[in-house]
Amino acid sequence: MPEVISCIEHTLLPLVGVRKPGEQSLGAKHAQLLAKLEPNLPAGTIRWAHKGIKCSQFCGVIQLDDLILEILPKIYGKEDDPGACRATLVRMLYKARLFKNHKGGQASINLQRHTLLDVFILHFCIELEAQVVQGKLRHYVGREENLNVLRGRLLIDQQLKHNLAHRERLHCRFDELSEDIPVNQIIKFTLRLLLPLARSPKARKAVIELRMLFDNISDTAICVQSFDCLNRDRTTVRYDSILEQCRVFIDRMNPDVLAGSAKAFSLLFDMNRLFESWLAATLKPLAAKQGLKLREQGPRRYLAHRVDIDKPVFQMKPDMALLDKKQRVVLIADAKWKLLDYSESKLGVSQADLYQIQSYANRYAVKEVLLIYPTQKGLLPVYEMTLQGQHQATLKVVTVDVSGSATGWSASLLSELLPNQHQHPPMLKFV
Repeated sequence: MPEVISCIEHTLLPLVGVRKPGEQSLGAKHAQLLAKLEPNLPAGTIRWAHKGIKCSQFCGVIQLDDLILEILPKIYGKEDDPGACRATLVRMLYKARLFKNHKGGQASINLQRHTLLDVFILHFCIELEAQVVQGKLRHYVGREENLNVLRGRLLIDQQLKHNLAHRERLHCRFDELSEDIPVNQIIKFTLRLLLPLARSPKARKAVIELRMLFDNISDTAICVQSFDCLNRDRTTVRYDSILEQCRVFIDRMNPDVLAGSAKAFSLLFDMNRLFESWLAATLKPLAAKQGLKLREQGPRRYLAHRVDIDKPVFQMKPDMALLDKKQRVVLIADAKWKLLDYSESKLGVSQADLYQIQSYANRYAVKEVLLIYPTQKGLLPVYEMTLQGQHQATLKVVTVDVSGSATGWSASLLSELLPNQHQHPPMLKFV
């Protein structure tokens, strides 16, 4: 069974020649496997340092043969508690709807004790079981067979060829409702991949029990291209999420990357995008209460117009924009999974981020914009700045706690920062 070590993003993980069991480091063998796997990881996932590596903002799991590296987000106040960081990451995935939250499903997974990979496997099993209870998918499959009675259509050519001396038999072509179809073959193949990856007894038991339900399905080798050949229809819609997870598991398994029998697997999430999706999911219902509509990655406008070809250039797409009932933009917010510094007068806000948000304020003609960061040491909930220039706007640098213990407080803070169209419909100001 693979050993699991946990590290927090942006922290140094030492490299040693020979790694001892339980040691918080990577041995030479694992470093070589990681180097071979690196081209298959998102760009910038690993930064090689002197006698160590640093994992960037991509959090999740990387399996290096007999060692699983669990990369966790840095959550303020919980840096020394891997279980709490793991739980926060999974809650963010549920909130951002990258995981479907089935009734009782999340509660049944002990986020403190299970590794991330086991959490992903258990989530897949819970979702799959919920669909199997409703019935496995079945489709009509065309078959040809010699029968004692006529079924479907009699094939004259085949009858004369095979049954000339056996007139009691009929060579028929017919349609039969079958569970042995590509969708179920993909699911069975995925369960077979997950079994050796499952570390906890609960995860292994869940995979084994589901595999037993698919015993009557053919064992077929599946690759990513197999998904392109699937015939999707209304009967398969409820399995779309499961098939997407199957595709991810199969795609992230890299048996050909490494030489020999070593196995490699990676499942990583970009914390920049996850934080943005989590924040949008948090803000959307709060904005609706204020009479506003939240739009992600838009509305898109152009920063400049090239005269010689009469074409707009430099398209802009804010992370989040709030629109009033007349579809006017009243607030723009950008999410940044970055570290700030309370001791600096600039708070550590990068100049590039400031230029970007200033451009949004000018182009969309909004009077207030938000830069939202995760809570960090020494930072207040809100800092206010005035953006200078012909179009003056107020910038609020906001810090929110993404941990489960303070989500309600963060929601209350964000709600206070949103414009209230019910109270001030024609104005573009904050309450």
